[in-house]
Amino acid sequence: MKLLCSVSSPTRGTRAERKLIIKMLRKGVHPKAIFHDLYVKKKGGGYSQIDLVVATPQGLVVIEVKDYSGWLFGSERQRYWTQILNYGREKYRFYNPIMQNTGHIKALREQSEQFARLPIYNIVLFGGNCRLKNISYSQFDTFVGYTGNMMEVLKTVSGFGDAEYTDKREVVRVLSEAVRNGENPAIVASHVAEVQSRNWICPQPVMSWRPRFLRINWRSWRRF
Repeated sequence: MKLLCSVSSPTRGTRAERKLIIKMLRKGVHPKAIFHDLYVKKKGGGYSQIDLVVATPQGLVVIEVKDYSGWLFGSERQRYWTQILNYGREKYRFYNPIMQNTGHIKALREQSEQFARLPIYNIVLFGGNCRLKNISYSQFDTFVGYTGNMMEVLKTVSGFGDAEYTDKREVVRVLSEAVRNGENPAIVASHVAEVQSRNWICPQPVMSWRPRFLRINWRSWRRF
């Protein structure tokens, strides 16, 4: 709890996000480099909610954390990815998290000229009891994996050239302000309503298996 509170609050974000923060801190990532549960104001209005941003000498690591179970399939170009549960008897679709995080990065780039030029890495990490079965992407600045891969991601990023920060104070100010936005109930409620209107929060059913004795022929039922 003490580690977590050096970065965030136990009431913010998801359990998977908080566990990831604690893991990074235990591995030596400085608490001032981690920004959790950010609400970045978009140029066209509204807010973009980002799970985590880690500021590194090589640029900003923007992380989308998902907590799913089952088998997961998808590619960077597909608008929706697929979740398979119950040995293939249940199938759901959910919005492509690479595209979702690309939207977050776009909102960050709109903040200033410095943000527009900074290297920003698109990282999607899955927690929970899930298996990434057929996930494909080609961009060098993109990574999809498990929350256990976090330190591997940071190690890879550290091998890139240093970013050309022109004003590090501006970066801290913008990211800190986005974190504070998450403490405003009106901002959070407005964002949740927007997300719900787009069905982005929960996977949507594509196929759901039921035992035969529960399958009702509604046309025949109407005859009685």
